[in-house]
Amino acid sequence: LNANYTPEAQEEITSINPDVVRMIARKAAKKKVDIMLGWNSCKYYHGDLIERSMCLLLAVTGNWGKQGTGIRSWMIGMADGMFSMMVKTEPGVQGAEQLFGAQEAAIAALRMSDPSLTTDELAVREVARLLAQLGPLDGQEQRFQGSPPAFWWYWQGGFKERWEKEEWGDTSLPRKFEEYFQEAIDKGWWKGLDGPRPDAPPHMLIECGGNMLRRTRGGFTQLGENLWEKLDLIVSIDFRLNFTGLNSDIILPAAQHYEKVGFHIPTSHTMNLTFTDKNAEPAGEAKPEWIIYQLILKKLAERAKERGITEYENKFGAKYLPEGMWDAYTLNGYLEEEDKFADEIIRDSVYGGTLPERTDIKHMRKVGFERFIGWGSSPFALAQASPIFPDKTHSPFRDHFEKGAPFPTYARRAQFYIDHPWWLEANEALPVHKPNPLAGGDHPLRMTSGHNRWSIHSMNQANPVILQTHRGEPLVEISVEDAAERGVADDDFITIFNDITSFEARCKVSPGIMPGQIISYNGWDGHQYRDWKGANEIEAGMVKWIAFAGGYGHINYSLAEWQPIPTDRGVPCNFTKAKNNEFTDK
Repeated sequence: LNANYTPEAQEEITSINPDVVRMIARKAAKKKVDIMLGWNSCKYYHGDLIERSMCLLLAVTGNWGKQGTGIRSWMIGMADGMFSMMVKTEPGVQGAEQLFGAQEAAIAALRMSDPSLTTDELAVREVARLLAQLGPLDGQEQRFQGSPPAFWWYWQGGFKERWEKEEWGDTSLPRKFEEYFQEAIDKGWWKGLDGPRPDAPPHMLIECGGNMLRRTRGGFTQLGENLWEKLDLIVSIDFRLNFTGLNSDIILPAAQHYEKVGFHIPTSHTMNLTFTDKNAEPAGEAKPEWIIYQLILKKLAERAKERGITEYENKFGAKYLPEGMWDAYTLNGYLEEEDKFADEIIRDSVYGGTLPERTDIKHMRKVGFERFIGWGSSPFALAQASPIFPDKTHSPFRDHFEKGAPFPTYARRAQFYIDHPWWLEANEALPVHKPNPLAGGDHPLRMTSGHNRWSIHSMNQANPVILQTHRGEPLVEISVEDAAERGVADDDFITIFNDITSFEARCKVSPGIMPGQIISYNGWDGHQYRDWKGANEIEAGMVKWIAFAGGYGHINYSLAEWQPIPTDRGVPCNFTKAKNNEFTDK
């Protein structure tokens, strides 16, 4: 690394003066460094290499495990009631005691067979990994089963053809994408998780809490023909009519945020459980999602009875009784009302040790938020590996730094050298630089993105009040140099294109954009563009082959961790002035 990665060598790639690199390195060596990562680098094809490099800088400068140091992005956890509610079979403290007791017993059994699981962080991660890869025992009900969506996209979304397009991936590899994919399947790294296969096409899709046609790389260009055509019924549950809803068969109107009881996502950024109360009745026929799903389950049971269906099996052979689905969902009616559901989440979190005693929904209605006092039993939270103080900010990895606690890696240390055969074969055993692949064709510009200022994703992007605070329609930002070269002026409509397709939007010519770059901030919904084609239509949605690897310590799937993710940064493209440069409501 010292020989090949000099400050002078990087200048040709980054255009950053070598002296600036040396200045940053010396500052990092002498002072505290805290990287607030966000979700940008991880969306690049080689985002793993980028983030491993960041961590290596922190490691060699001693910059984690202390106040004001480290690297962090986002995590969920601590409100353990949100997890327990999905799997407990009895209400109240009895159900919580049964569930948490079973987890403690599983941890104890694992430690008997593997004495290296010396911390809760190690033990709980191993439990999560095993649960993610095992179906229910003896055909019994599995109340919580996750599956990585990459196989869904590969088999059902038409991405097989894209991901196997050699010139759109890492051309430095000695083997093709499909060879790595097949090896991962053959070695059982994704056993039980690698579906649904082509012989099991989906017939129905319920989209709730997301906006698939906007968020998915490739958009309707990719999913319209490859997925939508397979589906007999598409249902959208949302409080507004978004792009996915406009392409659905049924809309089930959901209550808005302040028309139902809810919580902010619990995270170590704030260290609080934040409560949102119901302040108005839902408009029209809208209902909270908790109630909508109850009505769906009741109707399914009714239709099953009419058709003489008394039971059915899932892919693991577990048997389900349609007439008992509502009872299982609400714990025999105990959680029918949303207030009761929210109160149970809080009380289970208290039992799990993450919230103070006597915290309940009445208390939360008075104070609005409550600071967490413990990490609980979630692997995401325990990975913070630090004590919690009532009067100090949180810094991850203090247990590793101060107590010498082992890391949950193959080597049980902060591991940078990965000698998995795939990493060795790709020359990525240590973090290195690799160029972004030409996913979408060989074009001179690169489209990047980021979160916009006025909306959370597309939530408020079509709000007529919010639209008055800016230009009010989709736009992309381009450099002064690229605009002049193509005869484009500020606020012109331009056509952005690559080998996949094209979309049109107004442009904002900005001196803050470097030549060769286009920025399309996220959130604009597809129907807000001309021809209902948004920026995600030209994204190839490639996944890095190496994310299909497994069988190596921490490189194994568990829920929400280690899996292939479609990328959307550095999209190769070009633009010209649009043929029709006048406003149109088409």
